[in-house]
Amino acid sequence: MKLSDYLSPEELKRLASALLVVLGFIAIAAFFGFTVVPGLRYQAHDGGEAQVQAVQGETGWLDPTEYPTMAREVIPPIDPKTVMTPNPALMARGKALFAQNCATCHGPEGKGDGAAGKGLNPKPRNFTEPAAWKNGMRVEDIYKTLDEGIKGSSMVSYNYLSKRDRMALAHVVQSLGAFDHGASDPKAIASLEKLFASAGEVIPNRIPVGRAVNALAREYAEAHATSPSGSPLTKTP
Repeated sequence: MKLSDYLSPEELKRLASALLVVLGFIAIAAFFGFTVVPGLRYQAHDGGEAQVQAVQGETGWLDPTEYPTMAREVIPPIDPKTVMTPNPALMARGKALFAQNCATCHGPEGKGDGAAGKGLNPKPRNFTEPAAWKNGMRVEDIYKTLDEGIKGSSMVSYNYLSKRDRMALAHVVQSLGAFDHGASDPKAIASLEKLFASAGEVIPNRIPVGRAVNALAREYAEAHATSPSGSPLTKTP
């Protein structure tokens, strides 16, 4: 016996449409199960750890597009002497940036044990151990990682930060490991010094992507608003 013996062509079409809808829901559920859910595993805890809420501006995990709102800033060239070696002001700035941007994945002490890093693959770098640093662990190598990010991982580029801030972070990251990070390459250091001294930079206006989308949606709705009769609404000056 065939299904067509019991159902009319119209009923078969309705059944096929319903089946497609079901398959679509299954596909969506599978997508969330294999991509979204693993990234949210950090929210789970065993009773001994408090859940960590995402802080706006934390990048490198979950949603790097939801950074803080920042106004445009023009930064003049920097004296390399103020950033190439650690100093109290630079380290204080770097520690504040690390707590805001890095600690949730890498942990407050840089051991790679941050709550947000539990669902990430590969795991966040343990800065206290001298093993498997992707780009190297010299200060110029760390700066490169902050500038470019690491492809194939959750480590995104921090190039939206100023060069001074990235160097402050590089010094803090290096300070977390009590081991020999190796001698710097004189050519690489000279290149960084030239970068700081020869060119200023402009940090553009930034707003979170979510906020931008909401603003665009609101503007579109206002521009295409209609009255109950269907005629366009006009704004009065």
